[in-house]
Amino acid sequence: MRNLFILGFALLLGCFTTFSQEDVETDKKNRKKKESKDVVVNEDSDSTEGNNTPNNYKPTSGISIIKVTDSIFMLKGKGGNIGVSIGDDGVFMIDNQFAEATPAILQNISRLSSKPIQFLINTHHHEDHTGGNKNMNDLGTIIYSHDNVKKRLIEEVEKKAESDLMTAYEQKIEKLSKDGNNEKAEQKAKESVESIDQFINKDNIYPMITFSEQLTFYYNGEKIMLFHVENAHTDGDVMVYFTKSNVLHTGDAFFNGKYPFIDVDNGGSFRGNSSALSKILMVADKDTKIIPGHGDLATIEDVKYTQSMISFLTERIVFHIVSKKTEKEILQMKDLTKEFDNKGFGDGFISTEKFIKALYKDMSKKYRYK
Repeated sequence: MRNLFILGFALLLGCFTTFSQEDVETDKKNRKKKESKDVVVNEDSDSTEGNNTPNNYKPTSGISIIKVTDSIFMLKGKGGNIGVSIGDDGVFMIDNQFAEATPAILQNISRLSSKPIQFLINTHHHEDHTGGNKNMNDLGTIIYSHDNVKKRLIEEVEKKAESDLMTAYEQKIEKLSKDGNNEKAEQKAKESVESIDQFINKDNIYPMITFSEQLTFYYNGEKIMLFHVENAHTDGDVMVYFTKSNVLHTGDAFFNGKYPFIDVDNGGSFRGNSSALSKILMVADKDTKIIPGHGDLATIEDVKYTQSMISFLTERIVFHIVSKKTEKEILQMKDLTKEFDNKGFGDGFISTEKFIKALYKDMSKKYRYK
C-alpha cells in the first residue's frame, strides 16, 4: 500500500518541474504562431460563431466568456478574471472569484469541458480571486499558490475567526449577565466560545501545494510556467504562461485600462509593480494574448501603455513633491491625469484620487523635503 502511495505521489510530481528564463526564450523561438480570433460570448447569445465549444455554449449568472484560443478561455464576472485551459488531461483553472460565484462558474466551465477541474492556481490571496477555494477544495481540485498566499490567507482566516469569537463571547456575556452574576456569566461565555472554536474549519480554503519562485506543469499539451513576481500587487503574486498557446495570465500585477492597486499592507510596492510589468514585456511578444487581473483581454501594447502611464505620473509627482507641492495641491491638477481619465482609468476599483494619493505617499518617502 505504501509503495502504491509513493508511486501515485511520484506521478503527481511528474506533472510539474522547475522553470528558467532560458526555457521561456527557447519556447518563444520554437513555438508555432497561431492566429486566433477573440470571441466574446454574451449572456443573450445562444451560440458563438467560430467557437468550437460543446453544446452551443451559453454563459449564465453574470459570467461572460472570451475565447482566447481554441483551448484557453477567460471568464469575466464580479471578481478577478479567470483563466481556463481545457484539453484531454482535464481542466486547469486560474483564480476563482468570490465564493457565491462558484455555481455559475462551474456551470459555465462544464459547457466547455465535461472533464474535472484538476488544478487551480491562486495568483494572489485577495478574496475576489480566492473566494471559491473552499468550494473547489470540496470538489477535489488541487490548489497551488506562492508561499505567501497561504501565509496571508491563514492570517485573514485567523483574524476573522478571532473577531467572530469575540462577538460571540460578548453576546453570551450580555445574555448570561441578566441575573447580575457577571463572574459566572463570563465563565459560561468563555466555555461556550471555546466549544465553538473547535468547530471552526480553518484549513479548507488554503492551497495544498505552495512554491517560492517557479513551477512548471505539463498539461493539456502545454508547457505551463508559473513564476513569482516580488512585491508587486502583493508579496505573493504569480503569473501563468502557456508557452504553446502564447497566453499569459498576469493576476493583479497588471490591470488593463485601470489604475493599479498596490496593496502596501500586504507586501505590494510601486517598485515591485514596475518590475512585474517589465517582466511581462520580457515574456510576451506582439502575438501574446494577455489575461489581466482585471479589465479586457490585452496585448503587449496595453502593458506598455500602462507602464508609460505610471512612469509619467511618477515623474510628474516627484517633480511637484520636490517643488514643495502638497498632496491636496497635486490632486487639484486635473490635467495631470486627464488623458488617462478620459480613457476610463479612474473608473475602476482604484479611482484617480486613490491612485494619486498612493503614489504621492510612496514618492514622498524618498523625495519630500523635511
